[in-house]
Amino acid sequence: MVVDTTGLAFPKHVTEEIDLLSRALGNAYRIFLFADYGGTLVPNGVFPEAEPSPLLLRRLDKLSGVESFSIFVMSGKTVGELDAALGLDDVGLIGQSGFEIRRPRGEIVHPVNVGSANELLHRLELEAHGRLEAYSDVRLSNKGFAITLEHDGCTSPVARRATRGFTDVVRSVDRHNQLELMYRSNGVEARLAGWRKGDAIRHILRDVSTDDSLAICIGDDVTDEEAFEAVLEWSDDGFGSSVWMMGDPDAEDDDVPAALPILVSPSPRPTKATLFVRGPHEVYEFLSSMTAIATALL
Repeated sequence: MVVDTTGLAFPKHVTEEIDLLSRALGNAYRIFLFADYGGTLVPNGVFPEAEPSPLLLRRLDKLSGVESFSIFVMSGKTVGELDAALGLDDVGLIGQSGFEIRRPRGEIVHPVNVGSANELLHRLELEAHGRLEAYSDVRLSNKGFAITLEHDGCTSPVARRATRGFTDVVRSVDRHNQLELMYRSNGVEARLAGWRKGDAIRHILRDVSTDDSLAICIGDDVTDEEAFEAVLEWSDDGFGSSVWMMGDPDAEDDDVPAALPILVSPSPRPTKATLFVRGPHEVYEFLSSMTAIATALL
């Protein structure tokens, strides 16, 4: 039984619900898979950054070749960086946490107009470079919709001072609260507020019917909770319906969810996801299982 905790719940391990996955895949004409990149497909906190394994790339390539599947990889990286890392034309990409979208074999689109924020980001970049020039081991990058500070390889005191200096600059230049700060293990990012991964997923699914489709979302951090919420809202199941109370004796045997949000975590924790896997190695195993099921059923 999943325990409800004010909109969050403790998920069950995916191996406990293989039958549910089989029925959900068999019930769907179209399957949308949204997978986070860092911490989900590849390990987080690795310096230099881990690259996708050849086995993972082959698995994504094979699954994307199943006619009913549309796969999207999500990241704070740009679409260009994701494309360089994956090199899979049949896999869609959601870059800069949603500001860039490239559908499989499509062109990059920007669902949000940057408008006057360009000038703000340019000013932030210039002032941050001036403030942080003494920190030779940190890197500042302008990604178009965000300015990122990365401190991989720095000592903890240097990383803290650099982060504090960067956030001070953000507060000084952002007088109209157009930016939001996102903290990660390897740095901090100042990005345009009001558009995130969940919004990109809603954008992709806006014309997709829940009657014959399934949305699966896999992610590991707090930004992926918004992505989980987006697929649940799209599915119209919300939180606490009998579908999501796994093991509910009142649930019908034929009930299958239209959305499966899956947390990547060493152990279950309160989340909007209904299932979990323990790390990128189990994400690969899940993709392998899903490929086998899809090949047999679809």
